[in-house]
Amino acid sequence: MMSTIEYLGMRFLDANPSGVRAAFREALKGGFGYVVTPNVDHVVSYHRGDAALREVYDGARFQICDSQVLAKLAALSGVHLTPYPGSDLTRDLLEHPIQRGVRIAVIGPDEAAFRDLVARFPSIALRHVPCGARLAVGSAEWRETVARAVAAEWDLLLVCLSFPKQELFARDLGLAGRQRGLALCVGASVDFLTQRQIRAPEPMRRAGLEWLHRLVSNPRRMAGRYLKRGPVIFALAAGAFFKAKPAEPVVPGRRRVLFLTTVLPHGRTTGGEIASMNFIDGLKAAGCEVEVVGYHRQGQDTNPPPGFLSPCDWPIESAGRPLQAGLWMGSALLTGRPYSVQKYVGAAMKRFVRLRLRTRPADLVVVDHAQASWLLPALPREQSVVLIAHNVEHRLYGSHGDAIAGAAKPGLRQRLKSVVYRREAETLLRIERAAVARAGQVWTLSEDDGSAFAQLEPGRVVRTFGVPGQAFRGASQPLPDPSVDVGLLGSWNWDVNRAGLDWFLANVAPRLPRHLRIVVAGRSHHAPGTSLGPVRFAGFMPDAGAFLRSCAVVVIPSTVGSGIQIKTIETLGLGVPTVATSIALRGIDDPPLDLRVANGATDMVSAILEALNTPRPDGRDGAAWRLAREKAFQADVAAALDGLLCLKRGPEVQAKEPAWAAFEGMVV
Repeated sequence: MMSTIEYLGMRFLDANPSGVRAAFREALKGGFGYVVTPNVDHVVSYHRGDAALREVYDGARFQICDSQVLAKLAALSGVHLTPYPGSDLTRDLLEHPIQRGVRIAVIGPDEAAFRDLVARFPSIALRHVPCGARLAVGSAEWRETVARAVAAEWDLLLVCLSFPKQELFARDLGLAGRQRGLALCVGASVDFLTQRQIRAPEPMRRAGLEWLHRLVSNPRRMAGRYLKRGPVIFALAAGAFFKAKPAEPVVPGRRRVLFLTTVLPHGRTTGGEIASMNFIDGLKAAGCEVEVVGYHRQGQDTNPPPGFLSPCDWPIESAGRPLQAGLWMGSALLTGRPYSVQKYVGAAMKRFVRLRLRTRPADLVVVDHAQASWLLPALPREQSVVLIAHNVEHRLYGSHGDAIAGAAKPGLRQRLKSVVYRREAETLLRIERAAVARAGQVWTLSEDDGSAFAQLEPGRVVRTFGVPGQAFRGASQPLPDPSVDVGLLGSWNWDVNRAGLDWFLANVAPRLPRHLRIVVAGRSHHAPGTSLGPVRFAGFMPDAGAFLRSCAVVVIPSTVGSGIQIKTIETLGLGVPTVATSIALRGIDDPPLDLRVANGATDMVSAILEALNTPRPDGRDGAAWRLAREKAFQADVAAALDGLLCLKRGPEVQAKEPAWAAFEGMVV
C-alpha cells in the first residue's frame, strides 16, 4: 500500500513518478477509483468552497501534488511533497503506458483535438468519449455523458474538464455504477499536448513559475485564479506552519532506512552502483522499508523506480566536462574539501534530506560512500548511522598518486596529477576519519579495508560483507561458444581503473598472438569501434552478463585498488575462465576453480594462453559459488541490523565533537 502525506487537509500520495505508476497498476486490480491533482487554486477552493467539494476530494483514491508552489510551501512546515503536474503525468502515461494493453479513453477535448492526440501517440489505442462544449453539472446532458463514460471500455479515463467539473464528473462515474478503472482529473493536459495551449518553458516550470506564464498568456481568464484566490494559500500555509506537527516518532519494531548515496544506483551501470544495489536489496530482504536518496544522473531519461528520490539532475562524470571539472576543483581548493566530495555538494540535496527526515523519520540512515558523508551534518545528532565504505578512499588515491610520481621520467602533467591525487588522499583521510567517528557502524567490502577503518577509530564496530554482484540472465545455463577470445570489462574513464587497462595495452596485448579477438567493453576515452592494434573498443555494454559469457577468457588487470571489484565477482559467478591480478582478487578468499592469478606481463600472457588451450567449462560451478555468496551476504546484513537497531544509539556510536570539524566547510 502506498503511503500518503497530510498537508492542508489533503492526503498527498508520497511517491515519485515511477511510484505513481506502480500505484496505478495496483489500483487497476481493484474496483473503480478516481485521481485528483490538487494545485494551489484547488487547495484554496477546498478550504473556501462548500462541503460537497471537500467530500469529492476526500473521496479520491489518490491525491497527487500538481504544484511546485504547493511543494515549496509545504517544505516550510517540514513536509516533503513530490510534485507531479497533471500535464507531465498525462504525457508520461501516453508515451510509456503503465502496462501492456492498457485502454485509455479521453473526455473533454473535441473531435479535432482528439484526432491530433491520436496523431501524436499513434501506438496507443485511444478512445474518445464525446461531450458537450458547455457541459453543465447535473443537467440531462451531464447524466447522459456520465452514462456514456460508464459504458465505455477503458482502464484509464483522462477527464479533461474544468475544475471542479472534472472532479464531480469522476465522482459521478462511481455513483452511476462504474465498477473498474481509474478516472484521472488532469485539466488542460491534452490541450498542452495538442498545442491548443502552450506550456511554460522548462526553466520556468522548474522554478515554480508556470502560474506566471499562464497568467501572462491569458490574463483575463487567469487573473481571478492567481491574483484574487491564489494569495489565500499563504494564509493557509502560515496556519499550517504554526500548527506543524512534530516529526512522526519512530515506532519500535519497524525498520525504516534512509539510504543516502551519491548517484541513484538503480541503473547498475558501474561496479559501485551494483554494490550499492546489493546493500539496498539486502536491507529489503531483511524486512526494511528502504528509501534511496541521491542525484539523478544528468542526461538519463528514465524515471527512477519507486522508492528512489532525487532533488535534481546532476552531472556525475568529470570526463568530457572540463569546465565543470575546473569549477569543482576550484571550489574544492577554496573549501578544503576533496574534489571527489565537492562534486556532489549541493544546497538542494541537503535541504531535501533534512525535509525528508522531518516528513518520514528513519530508524537508520545509511551513508553510502565516503563521498556522501558531507551530508552527515544535515542529520539529527541522535540519528543512527551506518557508513558503507566501498574503498579506503584516502589509501586508493594516495597509492595512485605515488604510482604516477614513481613512473619513469614523469612529465609536468603527470607531476601535477600526482600532486592532485596526493592532496585528495590527505583531505579524504580527514573526511573518512570524521565519518567513521560519526557512524555507529562501518560496513566494508573486504577484510583489509575493515582493518584500515578500525585503525581510524579504535573501538568502532566495523563489519565486512561479501557482496554478490548482480545476477545475470542465463547464468544458470551452460556457457555458449565464445565469440571473443580475450575480453575486458570495466568503467575505464576512472583513472584508477584505466591504469590497469593502460598496463594491459602496453605490456600484455602486444605479446599475445595477433589472430586473437581482444575486446575492451565499457565506457572509455576511446569511441566504440576504435581499434588499437589487435584490441577493439566496444563501448558501453547494456548486457554485461551476455558479453562476459561470450568471452573465452576474461582478463582483469587491476594495478591499483581498494575495496572489492564487482566485475571480478560477477565474472567468477558466471563461471567464465578468468585471469586476474592479485589486486583484482582483493577481498575474495574462496574463488571458484577456473581462475588463474598473474601479476606480471609474462605470467599474464602465459595464463591467458593456458586458459585458451584448456577445454571450456560449463559455468555451473561459478553459478553455485555466486548463489552461496548471495545467501551469506543477506544473512550478514540481517544479523548486522538486528544488533544495530536493537542497540540504537548507545554510547559506542556517539560522535566525538572534534569529528564534526571535518565537515564544517561542507555545510551549504
